Amino acid sequence: MFKKFRGVVLISRDIYRAALRERMMYGFLLLAFLFILMANVPFAVGDHKVFEGQPPVVSAVQIGFVSINIFTILITVFVSLGTLQSFLSRQRLVLLLSKPLARWQIIEGAILGLFETVFLNWCLLTCGVWLVILSQTRELSLYVWSGMSVTVLMSLLYVSLVVFFYILIPNAVAGVLTIFLLIAGFGVPMAGDLFASGHYPYVVSKMLQLGLNILPKTNDLWGISMMRLGLFHLKIPVFSVILQTFVLVSLLNAATCLKFRRFRRS
Repeated sequence: MFKKFRGVVLISRDIYRAALRERMMYGFLLLAFLFILMANVPFAVGDHKVFEGQPPVVSAVQIGFVSINIFTILITVFVSLGTLQSFLSRQRLVLLLSKPLARWQIIEGAILGLFETVFLNWCLLTCGVWLVILSQTRELSLYVWSGMSVTVLMSLLYVSLVVFFYILIPNAVAGVLTIFLLIAGFGVPMAGDLFASGHYPYVVSKMLQLGLNILPKTNDLWGISMMRLGLFHLKIPVFSVILQTFVLVSLLNAATCLKFRRFRRS
């Protein structure tokens, strides 16, 4: 077991180094920091009515929350696609498959390496928001880290989706499908209410609700993060949403490994 895990780690190191060479990541990271610096604006504006009467620290955290989550998605999709295109090219795969590594080790190593890259970006961006709040309020504000921690789980989901779709369709369409699926996750609560309203036959309603349960619960995950940041008070079943996300990530990884096993060298 240790040797198998060591193989995954070795692949992840190569992926991590390859991802760090993606120049697009640094462009997105710079742009994200520029947006995060806008979190200073609520403290500089004297009139609180501009921000609907809420405290400046709340407005600053909102700006940081939106910036981190949006740019985490962009960094994950574009950096993952660029890295996978070079690392999992047919010529490179022939060399990888000639090594004493199981195919699932290659896939899990790729997912781990990409996740490490996104996690590094998350740390930098969250640190930027935290430093803005710290400099303006002179308070430690550790809740910023705990509130943004949900994005770490979401990053693992993003990476798993990109790799899954890339193994199915090895081009930029994988990134488009990932973004579309995440957008669809925002509509899960409303669609669930619609399907349960009785406008559809019972069997059709149950099948549609089952399909919704498979979609990423993007809206609920963002809601959990916002609750921990103290932005809103929402009624979200935290445990079931987190569990569903872990199950979805596990199923995506299993399906990706199963599909990759069918790859032929020639």
